Amino acid sequence: MKIQVLAEREQKIQTEVKEIRKVFYCDLCNKQYKLAMEFEAHLSSYDHNHRKRFKQMKEMHGGGSRDDRQKREQQRQEKEMAKFAQIADAQKQQRLQLQQDSGSGTVSSESRTATALTDQEQRNTLKFGFSSKGSGSKITFGAKKQNVAKKQSAPPISSIFSNDSDEE
Repeated sequence: MKIQVLAEREQKIQTEVKEIRKVFYCDLCNKQYKLAMEFEAHLSSYDHNHRKRFKQMKEMHGGGSRDDRQKREQQRQEKEMAKFAQIADAQKQQRLQLQQDSGSGTVSSESRTATALTDQEQRNTLKFGFSSKGSGSKITFGAKKQNVAKKQSAPPISSIFSNDSDEE
């Protein structure tokens, strides 16, 4: 009897202690503290306040960000499809013009090179998402620059750090 009474008393004491300790439990950080001072120190700690601010930020931005991202992605895809449709229409018109020109006579070499250039520009547009009209002038400029460099060869410049008398 005495042993049962003592066991029941110990269980009651343990349940009361657990109830008291629940007061010193931080749900946000999932940490249990034994003393009130430890719990208060935790509440003023950087870790606790950081988690608190992070949770608030998630609540503010969490649900809407996924929907916004999906809307932006869908709009971007619609824009790309519109560009592709526009390019396809331009190619159809060029083909129709070529067929009309070839039906009335022979196609000149100038129109062939022009269509080749427009085809190349459209490929670049598809590849990079922007027009490459400026890149043709850059390429020719670079080619001219290389030709000029080949024509004019500058004499070798001696280094200020080397001794010219050693070379002779």
